[in-house]
Amino acid sequence: MKLFTIISFLICFSLQALACDGGMAMNRIISIPANSVFANDFTEKEFKDSIKAFERFFSPSIDRDHNAELIIFGSWASNTVNAFAEKADKKVMITIYGGLARHKAISPDGFTAVLCHELGHHFGGYPQKSTNRWSSAEGQADYYATMKCLRRIWANENNELAVSTQVISEALKNECAITYSTPKSQALCHRMGLAGRSVALMIQDLDHDSIEPKFETPDPLVVRAMSYLHPYAQCRLDTFFQGAVCPVSEAIEFQDDDQTAGACHVKLGDSRGLRPKCWFLSSN
Repeated sequence: MKLFTIISFLICFSLQALACDGGMAMNRIISIPANSVFANDFTEKEFKDSIKAFERFFSPSIDRDHNAELIIFGSWASNTVNAFAEKADKKVMITIYGGLARHKAISPDGFTAVLCHELGHHFGGYPQKSTNRWSSAEGQADYYATMKCLRRIWANENNELAVSTQVISEALKNECAITYSTPKSQALCHRMGLAGRSVALMIQDLDHDSIEPKFETPDPLVVRAMSYLHPYAQCRLDTFFQGAVCPVSEAIEFQDDDQTAGACHVKLGDSRGLRPKCWFLSSN
């Protein structure tokens, strides 16, 4: 497995890679050893247990619905802060490194959100990157992470307990309350939003951005063309956030050729839960 991880890393960063997504933190690569003063308290056991739980949950549906095998290569020993998706034959592959799990901004839920993001490259649908024509855009993978992936994996968990010790901003509370009517469903929304914030804070640090991403301060950028690359931290938080508050069911899959399918969209009359204009360009 270690040899495969090393080979995958080299392939993923070569110019010839056509079946590799590129990475969660492409162009922002840093290293965090297990004994680093910058590491959090995420343990090797938590790293491995989180990966196993994710595989156990999604493997049956990927086998049943896509006739494919989910394979997650986790290398705790690697100090690299990154994760990436690969596709080969009938294999849905994700590689994730210990350095990312050790980043000070990454919580256990944030780590699961990263796995969901990488799964989103495989199943996030429109828009796909033109570079490989199978991998959903970075922003779309974030949208998938909360809208489809985290909702499914945490649907039956005690989310009220999971967020009981965390600070939940009024903006997150208010938006979740508009979409969801019960404390249970609101707690799931809170948890998804906080997981997305964990990832956004990591991106802020890797970008050396002095402005902290917040639920109250959405990115004002409006793109003139669809962006397929990594958005900045605030834009990414906005995308996780909107995915969490969109009321469309997680059971309705995204499609490769229809940007409205499974999503909140202005063409459907929606005004909330929309993919942010800081990376997404809606069709008329």
